[in-house]
Amino acid sequence: MNTHNIPSSKPKWTRQNCIGQGSFGVVNLAVYDDFDLPFAVKSVVKKPDNQFFECLENEIQILKSLSSPYIVKYIGDDVTCENFLEYRNLHMEYMSGGTVADVAKHRQLSEHEVRCYTRCITSALSYIHSKNIVHCDVKGKNVLVGNSAGTAKIADFGSAVQLGGPVVGPRGSPLWMAPEVVRGEYQGPESDVWSLGCTVIEMITGMPAWQDRGSDTIREIGYSDDLPNIPSWVSHDLSDFLSKCLKREQNERWSCNQLLHHPFLLSCTSPSQSLICINDCEYSPRCVFDWGDTSSSNVSTVEIDQLDVRTSNAKQRIGKLASTSGVDWETEGWEVVRRVTSGTTSEYSDSVNDEASVSRTVDWEYTESNASPSYIYDLESTSFDDRLSQSNGTTTHFPFDRHQPPSPQQGQPPPTDSNPVG
Repeated sequence: MNTHNIPSSKPKWTRQNCIGQGSFGVVNLAVYDDFDLPFAVKSVVKKPDNQFFECLENEIQILKSLSSPYIVKYIGDDVTCENFLEYRNLHMEYMSGGTVADVAKHRQLSEHEVRCYTRCITSALSYIHSKNIVHCDVKGKNVLVGNSAGTAKIADFGSAVQLGGPVVGPRGSPLWMAPEVVRGEYQGPESDVWSLGCTVIEMITGMPAWQDRGSDTIREIGYSDDLPNIPSWVSHDLSDFLSKCLKREQNERWSCNQLLHHPFLLSCTSPSQSLICINDCEYSPRCVFDWGDTSSSNVSTVEIDQLDVRTSNAKQRIGKLASTSGVDWETEGWEVVRRVTSGTTSEYSDSVNDEASVSRTVDWEYTESNASPSYIYDLESTSFDDRLSQSNGTTTHFPFDRHQPPSPQQGQPPPTDSNPVG
């Protein structure tokens, strides 16, 4: 059921098992009784002197104002009385995949997975920064894995602040804090970028970017020239991406908008874009012959992992399509591709001998209104989720229709071709 279809009146719901704990509240799985809709509910005991209650109120107000495919969705909020205690509740969409921190601890993430999750996190931060909001607690535990492969969403906005508003003390988790935050000097979008770099290292290694040695680690983060260790086995693009995040001088760090154009993220298709992602590259074929081996007439699908698209270059491909010659609208030199005679149609004629007979049968006068439309491949028809749903350890096939030339007309010999393309 779509969460937007829930009526404005508070429906009855049932709290179920605990599925996690945020920085200040307990998170349970819950179900709306009338709609059979599972959701996650974060609850805090409602007491005037409870600072966690104020944090939850802050998170509710911020989530209400946000709408992004990279941020956990706000569903609603209410107050309930349970076991003689009053609870303030935040209703959010349920993400069954857990957190990227949990996933990275249980298995080694591939660089492609790290790239996709990083793009989602960076997109979320770019969005909230454009609204002058700083998350202040970016880490693997606050990044939820989406229901579709390669997708993730940021959660836990309890520590978030409005840029320019009052900030009391450092906010966030120490091992992910930027140096200026540890020193208590500043906390802004640049600080989130540092935390993003630490989170990427966490996804790569399954551990925090810094070894937890208590106050010694805090001093190292805030008052030394040291940087988190970047694993030596990562690619050049990933290493360079991390170097743009982990600058000790906050003004030297790239913004999230700049990071979205870094080569490490450009090679991954955004979940919000309906582009074909082949071998981690965006690839747009000019014709069916660009789709690998078409020499066998029995092949009706293309094995994506056999395509060598790394040699394609955008400028070179566009250059092949470009032309410096003008358009010749004169009638000489035109080829008849469809001839209509006596109610029958003959396609693929390679001569113009019957041009007169065609003109007598059908009026082919060109006007603006009857110009034939261009045919554009509809990339929107294939969702990113569908394309990646079979990407884990299996070969993805993209079916396409082969054009079968028409059979020859009666009385005409079939065409001959010494090198038929099947």
